[in-house]
Amino acid sequence: MSDRHWIAQRARELTEDLTRWRRHLHMHPEPSMQEHQTAAYVVEQLRAMGVQEIHEGVGETGVVAILRGSGERCVGLRADMDALELTEQTGAEYASCNEGLMHACGHDAHTACLLGAAAILHGMGEGLPGIVKLIFQPGEEGSAGALRMIEDGCLLDPTPEAIFAQHVQPELPQGTIGLTRGFVTAQSDSLRLAIIGEAAHAARPHQGTDAISIAAQAIVMTQQFVARCTDPLHRKVVTFGTIHGGTRRNILADRVELVGTVRTYESETREAIIDFIGNRLRTLVAELGGRLEAEITDGYPALQNDDGVLNCVWDATREVLGEECAVEMPYPSMGAEDFAFFPVVGRVPVAMTRLGTRDEQSGFVNAVHTTHFDLNDAVVLPTGAAVYANSALRLLQR
Repeated sequence: MSDRHWIAQRARELTEDLTRWRRHLHMHPEPSMQEHQTAAYVVEQLRAMGVQEIHEGVGETGVVAILRGSGERCVGLRADMDALELTEQTGAEYASCNEGLMHACGHDAHTACLLGAAAILHGMGEGLPGIVKLIFQPGEEGSAGALRMIEDGCLLDPTPEAIFAQHVQPELPQGTIGLTRGFVTAQSDSLRLAIIGEAAHAARPHQGTDAISIAAQAIVMTQQFVARCTDPLHRKVVTFGTIHGGTRRNILADRVELVGTVRTYESETREAIIDFIGNRLRTLVAELGGRLEAEITDGYPALQNDDGVLNCVWDATREVLGEECAVEMPYPSMGAEDFAFFPVVGRVPVAMTRLGTRDEQSGFVNAVHTTHFDLNDAVVLPTGAAVYANSALRLLQR
């Protein structure tokens, strides 16, 4: 990170605080919509900085802080706070103290970086050219915390003209920011299928209907449809993450449950896959003697970066980090992100960029959502804090 810019210098000066904040959060992870201690810690740090306007319990466990400068224009910065149900295996001295919970997706880093940006921007006083709304969001990991905060009024009084967020990216070198035009993350819908058969003795399978065998066929037929009956240029992936059925080795299972996701960008392909599973697959299962019960639930919408917001963030990144640290990422992710509710439901233009964490020399190479994910605080956190802060200034001045 370049030290030519005053924000970069200030972010480096905050390294000790950033590290302390992130490691405290890392040691005390909380699951989605149960971030009570996390939210209280965020509020405590904001008050210690001198931030006065803080709203707690927004969308149940969210926090919104407002920094008011000399202007009336308002922009937002967002970070998520929840952890994952994983048992940490990093061996770090600051590893999770909560059994079965871990900050394996970097939300502790996002929150620490936003606290750092708060310290930088609040320190500007009347020099801050407008209003910055800091959104500390709960429940990103499947609970649609962004939607809950929107429904609870987090975008009102004042309404931000744009919102910026970051997400860690272990595939990118630490100290860099990845920027993607257009779509960033996919639409993600949930699948819950039940194949109903009829139990029988394993020695006399003709007297029953084997739900496990039919479920295996259903999986293959679904993947065959995706591979051969949808546009190969469209981005899509159907995953069955769990399969449960049967009671013992010598009894035909009379019920098998499949749970998974459908991830898409193009609406035509999404509708085709959902129609196949909800209608045609039901007929195919019936032809094999079984019965299909299908529950398909709309998930997070696809996230699309606004060009104008992204341009400001791009300029802010290059200004505070240096030209070489702004990395274009031409392809979106098939992951999902509830930040998409801010533009889709809240009607606010947004941008999300990727915060690089890869440091092969120090061994920080593991993917998110794994038990070994970690990052180098001294490099990643000042980078994220600086980009948050300068992006807010650029957006206010555009």
